[in-house]
Amino acid sequence: MTCVRSLPEPTLAACADVAALAAYGSPLLQLLTEPTPLQADAGGEGLVAALARIALALQAGDPARLRRQEGWWGRLLGRDVAREAQAQALQAQLGVLALQAREQAQGLAQRVQQRARAIIDNDAAATALEAWATFGAAQLATLEGAAQAALAPRVDHLQRLATLRRIEGGQWQLLQEQDEALLQRFVRIHDVLLPAWRQAALARQAQAQAAQATQAAALQAQIDDEVAAAQARLR
Repeated sequence: MTCVRSLPEPTLAACADVAALAAYGSPLLQLLTEPTPLQADAGGEGLVAALARIALALQAGDPARLRRQEGWWGRLLGRDVAREAQAQALQAQLGVLALQAREQAQGLAQRVQQRARAIIDNDAAATALEAWATFGAAQLATLEGAAQAALAPRVDHLQRLATLRRIEGGQWQLLQEQDEALLQRFVRIHDVLLPAWRQAALARQAQAQAAQATQAAALQAQIDDEVAAAQARLR
């Protein structure tokens, strides 16, 4: 990650010799580190998997839904039975699953914060590189021969570095938006839908009215939809 610091303004001495022109931009480049490589977001995948386990746990009381998900071939192979057993085992660990999802979300939130700082630093670096490239390009018209030949490659190099920074910043921003959306889905599942489902499920177990059972099923369907949307980001 680029260090947060004041970056120098573009300058070029009026009497700059060929050696100085060939080193144009060095004051800036010496302050800029290489951008952090964009890596696969294992944290996001971990949170999606944790939410998927919660969704499966909530389906333990609906074997018909599990059978439909497996399809005809899956039922023929007995996958629906295995999935139902898995769902029942997970439902007994629902509290642990919620804790695991919180831990995954906390880790992802930290990475989102770190990436946000990197995006700001990277944007500042790209802006500075562009300023130096623009300033240097304006000086080319005033130079001739060896002096122009020495400065031109430096201007081109600075502009290419700026372009690479902009591309990388765009990739980071896209990943940032995806992860922020995933965290919002986690909050909706964990803080809103899951507690409501638990309350409705308890009412259903106590032989409450049919409307409450319907509410539990509707909340479960909403959780399934949120998890499916979260999983879509990995495809």
